[in-house]
Amino acid sequence: MEKGYEILFITPQNRRHEGKLVSKLIVDMAKDHGVQRVTTRMDSEGQGLSGHLHSAHFFELADQPMEIMFVVNQHIGDKLIEAVRSAGIHVFCVRKEVEFGDLP
Repeated sequence: MEKGYEILFITPQNRRHEGKLVSKLIVDMAKDHGVQRVTTRMDSEGQGLSGHLHSAHFFELADQPMEIMFVVNQHIGDKLIEAVRSAGIHVFCVRKEVEFGDLP
């Protein structure tokens, strides 16, 4: 097993940065750093720091919370977080240490 990070970015599905979806920007940045695996999940609702409730409504799904998860080595994880920070992308991020690898 390899040691590294699980990195989770959480953003409303419709959030944009410079006209592009934040989720797409982050996935593209990860690919640029050599990340090949990504998991995305749609959540039913979540509350941000401001207290605003983000949720999927029957008529409007655009505010639905979205999770973008990567499991990467420490070097790539640090570079990915720094790339997102340097780009000025407003997104909530969780980083935790994990052990990972493919099992036979």
